[in-house]
Amino acid sequence: MRVFLALIAATAGISLSDWLFFGVIFHDEYMRTPEMWRAGPESRKIAGSMVLAVFGTAAFLALAHRIGVHGFGPAMALSVLVWLAAALPQTVTNTLYLKYSARLGVSHALGWLARLVIAAAAYVLIVG
Repeated sequence: MRVFLALIAATAGISLSDWLFFGVIFHDEYMRTPEMWRAGPESRKIAGSMVLAVFGTAAFLALAHRIGVHGFGPAMALSVLVWLAAALPQTVTNTLYLKYSARLGVSHALGWLARLVIAAAAYVLIVG
């Protein structure tokens, strides 16, 4: 039950950090390369993104639980290691190959780190 509560809390926090890092910071940069972004209703894309956030957060929480993470230090270390292993390389690769601003690359990379840190904090505070 605690893991489920941590999932809900982390997803709520992640939705706010996504809004900041993927929507607000450098918002004007998205308009510099309009051909990069799919047209259509934003609400469906946001909902899809949040469904993926739930799955990713659940996987992170399961990993933390499986390896027996206890305390903020190990939880933050896990979040940074997952970021370095998966999110950062993918984000940097996208920034190198796709035609969008390096500022967006930085913002997206920090957004992924924020997602993982929020999940780690929720795990420690709720699961223990």
